[in-house]
Amino acid sequence: MSRTAGTGKRLGRFASTRWGVMVLLAAVAGTALRVWVYRSSLGIPDSDEAVVGLMARHFAGGELATYFWGQAYGGSQEVLATVPLFWVAGSGWLTLRLVPIALSAVTAVVVWRVGRRTIGEPAAVVAGCVSWIWPPFVIYKLTHQWGFYASGTLYTGLLLLVTLRMVERPTKLRIASFGLVVGLAIWQSTQLVPIVLPAILWAIWKQPAWLRRIWIAALLAALGALPAIVWNARHGWGSLASPIEDTTTYQHRLRIFASPLMPMMLGLRTPFTQEPLLSAVVAGLVLACLVGLFAYGAYRARRREASLLYVVAACFPLLYALAPATLFSQEPKYLVVLSPVVVLLVAQLASTYWRAVALVGVALVLSVATLHRMDTYFRTVPVRPPVAPRDLGPLISTLDDLGVDRVYADFWLAYRLTFDTDERIIAAQNKFTELRFEGGQAVASRHPFIRYPHYETEVEDARHGFVFFREAIARGADRRPGKPARERAEQMQGLVTELREHGYREATVGPFVVFAPP
Repeated sequence: MSRTAGTGKRLGRFASTRWGVMVLLAAVAGTALRVWVYRSSLGIPDSDEAVVGLMARHFAGGELATYFWGQAYGGSQEVLATVPLFWVAGSGWLTLRLVPIALSAVTAVVVWRVGRRTIGEPAAVVAGCVSWIWPPFVIYKLTHQWGFYASGTLYTGLLLLVTLRMVERPTKLRIASFGLVVGLAIWQSTQLVPIVLPAILWAIWKQPAWLRRIWIAALLAALGALPAIVWNARHGWGSLASPIEDTTTYQHRLRIFASPLMPMMLGLRTPFTQEPLLSAVVAGLVLACLVGLFAYGAYRARRREASLLYVVAACFPLLYALAPATLFSQEPKYLVVLSPVVVLLVAQLASTYWRAVALVGVALVLSVATLHRMDTYFRTVPVRPPVAPRDLGPLISTLDDLGVDRVYADFWLAYRLTFDTDERIIAAQNKFTELRFEGGQAVASRHPFIRYPHYETEVEDARHGFVFFREAIARGADRRPGKPARERAEQMQGLVTELREHGYREATVGPFVVFAPP
């Protein structure tokens, strides 16, 4: 072997080794970030998560549902994936969250696969690494099990991948795969519509030949979306109606996409507080540079596969803002599905090893800084409406001492309490607007939009108590500050007075007040 050949081989091994070290360090860093989120105030579970856990338990018993309980959106695929874990390891918060964390890891691999076809190596490897450690809000969101966010990011990656494969070679199998992924994605989350439509348009532009077999894609899409189609046919096509009636204008929703939501997604603003990470001038310069790079990259990529990323990214806000629910500016939760596209676009900057190291380092710093700020906010700022603390042990012990295993509670406690006790204690969510007394027992007026009506019926039919948040009674903390909160406090105090007058036993435990029947 010549000296030149030997030197080249050693350099090749060194290059592969140092890239491998970077991947390993990114894997460790991403895992550490999730452990941090899980154990910090950011990781306190809530009732939305508990609903997913309760659905998984009921699925295991044969009680299936197409969508998230009480909603006409949010498919149940992640619930189905959770059932085997509950069978093997038992139900609990860690087991419940393993599914979104695992889906995040799979998404990183899929992003790498998409990157190989669009931005090439070594940028594709960097994209996979960055996907695991950034954006910070996505790490926070997908360390929780909120039903369809983790699968949404995975489907974004899969939609990009199957679109590229179909355009590359439009065989029957690849067209069928494309259709099936589209159908499954739409059932799981309508948030993916702004990804699906641009992908279809790009495929028509790049490879119109697949349209001759579009019937294959249509049939497989219908098959993938069949549970959603059947459910909607039986429920008046409820998924087409918006759960938000009072929204803002389309122009306003586009504006808040640009700011503050997109900077939040990038880690340049802190979710919930909107606090900028950098000064206004520096942040403005960074965003201007990113917009300029996007325009330049789109022009250069117009004849390459990477143009798919730019088409999806450009079309996404225009379609996303059509949904009335996108009026919220506190957190970029509806932008989570766009994160694989954002990661791939950013990873193009990593054309050399040291640029890759710098990019991964910056992404990690942004995530650490933003998650730290979010953790500080969650620890120090009172939440409205109040939410249940991590440890419900004292409340559960108090209910056991009072002999109460059926209660009415606020939404943010009801499903947490039910899940934490393996349904030994059943809590029915209630708005606490009115009481009536039957045989000396108080019965709350029914909730108009309850997630799981069976719990309400079970509580009504049993000897039951009430659990209130102390702050809701004292200050109306489950309403907006000002007049709504004052009126709510008066209403809650009136309900409490009625319970006391009818001989209900009262016990204060932590942030709760419990009323047990006489």
